[in-house]
Amino acid sequence: MVSIPGPGSAWWYGRAIRLYFLFSLTISALWIAKLLYINPPAIIVQGIKPIRSPNEFASPQLDNSINQHRNALVDESSINLAGPSPEYALAFTDHIYCVNEVNKIGRKSRMSELFRYMHLQVEMFSKKKVRHLDIWRDMINNGYERALIIEDDIDFEINAVSVIGKAIKSLNSTSTNWDILYVGHCSMEEGGTKSPKLGFSRLHKSVHPFCTSGYVLNLNGAKKLYAYFVKNSLQTHALDVQLVALIKRNLLKSFSVHPPVVYQRRDLYPSDDGFELKVVQLFKNSAWDEAVAFVPELTNWLDPLDSEYLDPAFKHIPSWMENTNRVN
Repeated sequence: MVSIPGPGSAWWYGRAIRLYFLFSLTISALWIAKLLYINPPAIIVQGIKPIRSPNEFASPQLDNSINQHRNALVDESSINLAGPSPEYALAFTDHIYCVNEVNKIGRKSRMSELFRYMHLQVEMFSKKKVRHLDIWRDMINNGYERALIIEDDIDFEINAVSVIGKAIKSLNSTSTNWDILYVGHCSMEEGGTKSPKLGFSRLHKSVHPFCTSGYVLNLNGAKKLYAYFVKNSLQTHALDVQLVALIKRNLLKSFSVHPPVVYQRRDLYPSDDGFELKVVQLFKNSAWDEAVAFVPELTNWLDPLDSEYLDPAFKHIPSWMENTNRVN
């Protein structure tokens, strides 16, 4: 037999429903208050990316603004981005030279784009026939304590500035008697057992650092080299061979970064000799390749003619040089 609830049961049902709704409203109000005032959500503005801190390196002093180069080609008109530190822009030296010979079609333009992407302040040392001797003299006349000298057919490892800074710091803390630091070379022997590490894991005493694609020279080293090459101006050997000879004779205190952070890009800048370099096999994280990925317009790069450096005797310009249309 089923019992039928009386009038008192209906009153209890109504009161229970009212209490349930009151409890639900209270919980909802508390949750909204917590969401708005206690733990507000992160607001992401479309189109603005947070700048990541460089936490992948051991020395934040050397690596300040290490990721700023990734924003170098962004339209910053609507985004207020802090620029790189002065040390970063000069790669922990007082000056940066790029050896740029005239009639090397397109090299100045491509290197300028690369420097802009890397946020590096570089002087394009451009002449019809540029000698490293001229750069050493300019360095001495300006009293630069350290200068980075690079050639106009190179590419950087993306963290080159950080590595250069750590190598210089390690040199200054372990040896005050150094003249030259190779950050770019074409010798696989630099990382062998004959060149022990010095503090920083990529810093070694030089063995046969052939090629002059990139090196840091201090003022004392510049004076040594300038005096030697002025006195021996009739030498006919290649510059890098003569430098290795000075290192072997212990007349030049030299150290090398291996693997290097500056490489000759013979696929982008065809070399005169055409030989392949084994050291290129070590090249990873290309700054130019990252710039191309970051700015797709650079993918179809055509080397523009550096007309201001054009030899006046070269009057008849082939039609393919005049065509500056990009390839689709």
